[in-house]
Amino acid sequence: MPSITIEQLVDIVNQDLTVSGLLPKILPDLEIERIVREYALDWFYKNYQFALIKCYYYISQACFKTEQFTKYKYFILPNEIENVTRIVKIDDPSLFRLGMQAPHLSINLGVTNQPFLTSFVTTSGDLGVYRSIISGMADELNKMALNTYKFNFNHINKQLNLLTMVDTNIILDCYVRIEQEELFDYHMFKKYVVGLCKVRLSEVLNRVNIPMPGGFNYQADSIKAEGDAMVTEVKETIKGQSTTAWFIMSR
Repeated sequence: MPSITIEQLVDIVNQDLTVSGLLPKILPDLEIERIVREYALDWFYKNYQFALIKCYYYISQACFKTEQFTKYKYFILPNEIENVTRIVKIDDPSLFRLGMQAPHLSINLGVTNQPFLTSFVTTSGDLGVYRSIISGMADELNKMALNTYKFNFNHINKQLNLLTMVDTNIILDCYVRIEQEELFDYHMFKKYVVGLCKVRLSEVLNRVNIPMPGGFNYQADSIKAEGDAMVTEVKETIKGQSTTAWFIMSR
């Protein structure tokens, strides 16, 4: 995916605010960068489902015997982890089986979930459908099984507290932030940043009387209205793209 740097994003914002240099530049680059990093990025990572990707982190059983964990009973996870949805122990034999705890229902052995049908009379397409259904049911059953651990994750300080005794290797089911540069190139992100910067520009113009070449004046109220409209449009669009299932799983 194409990506742009923070400097290129700031230049794009300045081109919009100054109408490609027609108007004088007022908002400093440093302020635009601050708006991007402290407001825009944080909002997109919290609200835009495609700003996160699902990943798995492996933690060895040996990590639970370190001095830090035995003393404090928590881990500090990497900053890119936005949320942890599940912790699974990986010594459960059911995690290595195919189908609903029954490997003889797998495609590899040529038998479907109907014992009287074999691969000789069932097409590969039917086998694929049966296998998908069985795997989906197995995943849902595993969620209700006792192969997960209770935990608490603080997304602000990235502290993961395990609330039950852990005696196995574990895998964290996580949502991880994509690279910032990938968001910078997203048109909705750029519109959101421009909207925020227009609102900030209007605040500056209302606070300070800045003389302009030729004696013209900025219409601060009009700029603020444009910025608010852009921010609202982006928020409504992102809200419409987000699914309820993602919201539940990622929070």
